[in-house]
Amino acid sequence: MERLTLIASKRNWIDTRSVETLQQLTSYRGITRVVGLPDLSVGRVPNGMALFSTGRIYPHLIGSDIGCGMALYESKIKAKKIRTERFYKYLRKIETLDEIEVESKLEGYNLGSIGRGNHFAELHRVNEVHDSRLFDEQGLNVESLYTLVHSGSRAYGQIVFDRVSGKYDPTQGIESSSKEAQEYLVNHDRAIENAKRSREVIAHKLLKAIKINTQPSLVSDIAHNSIIQYKEGWLHRKGATPTDKGAVVIAGSRGSLSYLVMPRDDTTLSNYSLAHGAGRKWERGSVEAKLKNRYTKSELLTTAIGSRVICEDKKLLYEEASEAYKNIDIVIGDLVEAGLATIIASFKPILTYKE
Repeated sequence: MERLTLIASKRNWIDTRSVETLQQLTSYRGITRVVGLPDLSVGRVPNGMALFSTGRIYPHLIGSDIGCGMALYESKIKAKKIRTERFYKYLRKIETLDEIEVESKLEGYNLGSIGRGNHFAELHRVNEVHDSRLFDEQGLNVESLYTLVHSGSRAYGQIVFDRVSGKYDPTQGIESSSKEAQEYLVNHDRAIENAKRSREVIAHKLLKAIKINTQPSLVSDIAHNSIIQYKEGWLHRKGATPTDKGAVVIAGSRGSLSYLVMPRDDTTLSNYSLAHGAGRKWERGSVEAKLKNRYTKSELLTTAIGSRVICEDKKLLYEEASEAYKNIDIVIGDLVEAGLATIIASFKPILTYKE
């Protein structure tokens, strides 16, 4: 099997610099196999990759937002209660979700807050059911309101990473049996759990803010930034969704669909990983210059598919515009054609909330 595998069709846009970075990683000590997923995107350490190493771990390859991931929740409410403009008005009355109090055992480190960058909390409706059997097996309802949260371990993950950052040769990694690595991995696992609980709190805060009192049920929660031990070695996922957690969400941009998919039985080809989203097409620093003459701030508050956006930061509003991301349908199509995933359903955002 090749040491570098790129899972992407010819119709997919893949940044050549990212591919070059993946090729460089194959020469790092202990790295045995590197996979670039269909959402492979721009960046010094690109999102959309999964790599195995033996005897060494590489914390900088997953970064400071350890445990960053996606969680989808379902609220079974009557369709007539799903009123986007009303939800929009409720959320416009608050400055931050920190104002919303919910029962929580989270302690410090900004947990329970969304974070910046591409993190968000969204409200969704089912757009289309692609596999009725799998949809019904998940216990889902086409009339429900769905909450999608993309967030991570916040400042805690940064603290964990800072303890090892700059203290090892980035091409050599850290010996996995060393005390340093073991301490990192213990705190890494804690960050994974903190991020998961934080996403749950965020979902509850968002629903309380829009006055939805129905208890949401978890559909899927996965971390896509992690280092996990498998029989083949240490699997580093940077913006990569695990395939051993059941149904998973692969998010589009705020102006496109998101997908719930079921990983296929054999995902060895992709290092047991799927794409985590559409993947960035444009680097953050270039987006505003590309779009400021095409869209005003107010125009970016409503997407091409009619969903609403709440984001007070003008720069961030441009940085996260739909045009900055790749086509999610191509990304999903590449996974399906590679025999890695089955589409369960697509979801359409009605409101995106960013802080």
